[in-house]
Amino acid sequence: MEVKHLTQQEIKNHIKEAKQLNTNSEHVRMLFVPNKIDEHNFGELCTTYKTVIDQEFDTVVVIESYTGRLQKKLAMPSNKVFETRFGEVPVNDYLRNEFCDEEDDFFIADEGYSKEMSLYTQLPILQSCFTDFEVVSLQIGDYDPAIVRELAFTLDELLLNRNALIVYCCDVPASNPEELEKLRSLVVENKESGLLHYLNSNEKTVKGARAFMSGILVARSWGYDVEFLDHIESANNICGYAKRTQPQMV
Repeated sequence: MEVKHLTQQEIKNHIKEAKQLNTNSEHVRMLFVPNKIDEHNFGELCTTYKTVIDQEFDTVVVIESYTGRLQKKLAMPSNKVFETRFGEVPVNDYLRNEFCDEEDDFFIADEGYSKEMSLYTQLPILQSCFTDFEVVSLQIGDYDPAIVRELAFTLDELLLNRNALIVYCCDVPASNPEELEKLRSLVVENKESGLLHYLNSNEKTVKGARAFMSGILVARSWGYDVEFLDHIESANNICGYAKRTQPQMV
C-alpha cells in the first residue's frame, strides 16, 4: 500500500476502521507520531489519529526535531499557508507571533524549512481528519535540554486553554522499548545531565527525541497520561497519545 497515493476519503476510512482504543476522545489533545509514514506504521498511525477524529480543533501545532542545529533555536517557517496534494492549510499567524513574544529563542525563520519536513507527512492525515483548522510548524534546532524545557513551558502557557492539538513527530523504534522507558524516566525525573548525555549519544535510536521530551513535559504539566501503542506487533515505530485523567487547573 502506497500511503502517499491514498485519497482523503481512503485515509479517513482507514482511520475510522482502525482499532478502537479505550479512551475518551474528547480528552486527547496530544499525539506522538512517526516522522515518516509507510505501510509498516500506517495502521498504528490510524489507530492513534482515531483518538481525535471526532473532535474539532482551531489549530494544530506540529513539533519536530531538526537534524543538526539551527541558528534560530526554535524556528517557525514564514509561510502563510502550507500546501499538500489535498490543498492549502493556513498558518495561524497570530499564535506564531505569540510564541515569538513569549520567549527569546522563538523565531519566524526559514533556515530549516524544506519539503522533507515531518510537517508535510502529517498534514495530509490531518486534512483527512479535520475540515477547518490552522497550523503552526515548529522545529527544535538545538540539543540543549534547556531549550526543550523552554519549548514545553511556552506550549503549556499558550495552549492550555486553547482549542489546539499538538502533534509531536518522533521515531521511537518498536524493537527497543527499553530505550523508550529510559528516555521517559530521564524526562519525568528531571535528570538534566542524563538528558544532555542522551541527546549527544551515538547510541540513541530515537529520532526526534527533543520533540518527544517536550511532549512528556507538557503532558506532566497538564496532568495528562501518555499512552503508547507498543502492543501492536506489526509496527516499526511506536505511536502514542496523551489524555486528560484529572481536571485541568486554570
